[in-house]
Amino acid sequence: MPIKAVQQFMLGTVLSNEQQAKETLAAMKAAGYDGIELCGFMIHPIGFVVKLLTKAAGMPVGKGGNLDWHKLVQEAGLRVVSLHTDLGSLERDAHAVAEEAKSFGTQYVVITGMYRFDYGDEAAMHQLAQRLNKAGETLTAEGIHLLYHNHNCELRHVNAEKRAYDILLEETDPAFVNFEFDSYWFTEGGANALAWMQRLGPHRAVAHQRPGHPHHRQPSRPS
Repeated sequence: MPIKAVQQFMLGTVLSNEQQAKETLAAMKAAGYDGIELCGFMIHPIGFVVKLLTKAAGMPVGKGGNLDWHKLVQEAGLRVVSLHTDLGSLERDAHAVAEEAKSFGTQYVVITGMYRFDYGDEAAMHQLAQRLNKAGETLTAEGIHLLYHNHNCELRHVNAEKRAYDILLEETDPAFVNFEFDSYWFTEGGANALAWMQRLGPHRAVAHQRPGHPHHRQPSRPS
């Protein structure tokens, strides 16, 4: 059965203190949501530069990094469906990321590229696919599954025939890497989101939609 959940990024700065976080999570539960995807940038203290960069990208993270998120989520009666992190953190210490995911009771870790990679460079995309495979294999050994979250930058062409997302789909191993598909960003980028979802199929993707649309998440195990 699908799990209705909210990505913590979507809540922006309304999780800045304990009382506000409790009220926001309670409101989510009352609205019929079952879970939340936590973000490493928002559940740990972060530096000024990271805050500035996320704000510039339209994703302010608030001041919730010092809160007890294990307690807050449990008291709200929500489940953590996945933990959002970054590829660099996985490559530095996959074990630590896996242990944190397990501490929240989830088997899914999600990363996104966005501005971190040159999505118009074919060689860079081949390299990214290899890095994802390696990180995913390491996480799999820890009992955790890796999902990649797209924006619109993956729609950039790397050559006359292929887009960056084509490379990621074709060269990542489904045993180690699957996808959290964000239909908003592909639609915003002018793509047929449904066609891409059908191409991914039920074993490689979970659906992700923005506020104003149903946001159903059901992580699928790698086949």
